[in-house]
Amino acid sequence: MIKKLGILLMISVGVMSGCNNSAMEPEEINPEIDVCEVCNMGLAHEHYATEIVTADGEIYKFDDIGCMDEFLEMEPLLKEESAAKKYVRDVGSGEWIELDKAYHAYHPDFWTPMANGVVSFKDRESAENYVKEQGMGEVLDYDSLKKHEWSWGQ
Repeated sequence: MIKKLGILLMISVGVMSGCNNSAMEPEEINPEIDVCEVCNMGLAHEHYATEIVTADGEIYKFDDIGCMDEFLEMEPLLKEESAAKKYVRDVGSGEWIELDKAYHAYHPDFWTPMANGVVSFKDRESAENYVKEQGMGEVLDYDSLKKHEWSWGQ
């Protein structure tokens, strides 16, 4: 009996610890139910979605990089690198990329869910190609993005 209780306890602990996101990895978007933490808009445009994953496993989802930035302004402790990982998606492939490793194309006329004109890419070349194809815009790395002045619907 005690052996069975011990096994049951070990299985329960294993299942519960499996729910903890200690690796701070992003979670796939479910456009049917996921909504933005800031604007409460559905995440219908998955390739523009962003996420913050905290060290304690909390996941915050956003429809757009601008909403994620706004959330970080409201939650300054999450700006610390050890407190959370921030993810964006490559707009072409949907691949998750850590924010500080991504490149972005910006122009106020680029379409994004919240009309802020910042589109994310996994590498500089992809962002440069997007700007070239659109015939306008500029490429922002992480440091440039941190200095970016966010404004919607200009």
